[in-house]
Amino acid sequence: MWWSAKFRILAGCAALIAATTPSWPQSNDEAGAEPAAQAEPGKDEYLRHCAVCHGLDGRGNGPLANAMKIVPADLSRRSTRNQGTYPAAKIGDVIRNGGGVLGHGSTAMLPWGIYFSERGNPAVAKARIKALVEYIETIQEK
Repeated sequence: MWWSAKFRILAGCAALIAATTPSWPQSNDEAGAEPAAQAEPGKDEYLRHCAVCHGLDGRGNGPLANAMKIVPADLSRRSTRNQGTYPAAKIGDVIRNGGGVLGHGSTAMLPWGIYFSERGNPAVAKARIKALVEYIETIQEK
């Protein structure tokens, strides 16, 4: 198998975190939906799934970053690295398909698209990824 032992451990940690977090509300009326998740779904998704590697501020300094062979991307500089334009489509592709996207580099990042599509519902995955892309835009360096 091509995965290194560290990557398998990190993938397991990410899967454990993802499996133990509440699911994405289907609607704002869903019973038990948290008000914060309704108000800022992108931030909520980011904190649940991305911050463990990319850090609270998106700079690639999350708690698992030091254990990783490849340092997580600094998400706060995506616009700066793209001549001042936020690459929303590219960010969405990387979240959906993992790190094997052209121009992203390594395949170290897990593909979240399948996980986000609860019970095979691509509309849910699309909404969650869109919320994440929009939130990551808000943490761009000025």
